[in-house]
Amino acid sequence: MDRCLRPLLVLALLALPGCGRTDEPAGPTPVEVRVGGVAVDERSESPVVILEEIRGTRKLAIWIGFPEASAIASQLESVALPRPSTHDLAKRLIDGLEGTIVRVVVSDLAGGVYYARIVLDRGGRSVEVDARPSDAIALALRFEAPLFVSEPLFERALEEQGGSDGEQRI
Repeated sequence: MDRCLRPLLVLALLALPGCGRTDEPAGPTPVEVRVGGVAVDERSESPVVILEEIRGTRKLAIWIGFPEASAIASQLESVALPRPSTHDLAKRLIDGLEGTIVRVVVSDLAGGVYYARIVLDRGGRSVEVDARPSDAIALALRFEAPLFVSEPLFERALEEQGGSDGEQRI
């Protein structure tokens, strides 16, 4: 999907009655994380965002694109861009509709691809939107919303990335 259309999809979901409505999922409590930084994987020469467990030592590395890495890094470093990015535009649109991002959950890993959910609130109505983790993280940082990783994902990612004792190989 075209990046320019993603914010419009979020807005459409906020506007439609009952669309995307969600209740709290059953299952293990997600693990709260923070963005530890953005780096470049020397082997693949691809950007990586590092999520660090707040109340623990585990880390999760997610390979992302250069534009998303730039959007995350600029927000982490409080760099004002001369023109708004797509993520800045999405924030302005959500703000304009009197919505907010409640939380972001990096929820799954399938076929080497990570998945995330953005949980938005507008007037007490909850809307959940699927998103790429990089986009979800960039928006969460702009809203100062909490970030989470599902517990089963943390465990599975450690196994798949060859880590042990909370450490992953990047």
